[in-house]
Formats: sequence, structure tokens, C-alpha cells
Amino acid sequence: MQRTVIAAVLVLLIVVAALWTIFPLDGPTQEDGQPPPHAIDQSE
Repeated sequence: MQRTVIAAVLVLLIVVAALWTIFPLDGPTQEDGQPPPHAIDQSE
């Protein structure tokens, strides 16, 4: 029983990782040509 649960969790993690790679969930990025917020130049 425990081995089955561990196997199911591992398969689920692999499937989630594969889907995350195919469809990133971090939203649209770099569409407007704007850099991410942490890359904004703060020098004056």
C-alpha cells in the first residue's frame, strides 16, 4: 500500500513537472519588450 502511494506521488510530480515545462504558469513575460522588474536599471 505504502509503495503504491509513493509511486503515485512520484508519477504525479513527473507529470506536473512535464506540464509546467510545456505550459509555464508564471504568466506572459517579455511580450511587450519590457525587462522584468528586477532587471530595471536603477543608475542615474
